Amino acid sequence: MSTPDILASVDALLAEKDALDCRLDEALHAFATYEEQMNHLWHKADGDERLRLIAERAQVEETLGIAAIVERLDQIRALLAHLRSV
Repeated sequence: MSTPDILASVDALLAEKDALDCRLDEALHAFATYEEQMNHLWHKADGDERLRLIAERAQVEETLGIAAIVERLDQIRALLAHLRSV
């Protein structure tokens, strides 16, 4: 890979990382807001309702894409480290 190609790849990855960092911040804020509301319900819920809330919480996290964003950020960090070592 030539130096211009490496620099272009680094720039593209940094741009993607910045965009994903913003998306992650937004998703974590939305999840924290959801958690505050859920905590009120949790304290009033019985066993069956708590199971439903746990499933709902997992679905909200999946919908927000938090795990996928973090996974991609990890991939980008690894790629950047590799490209910078070349």
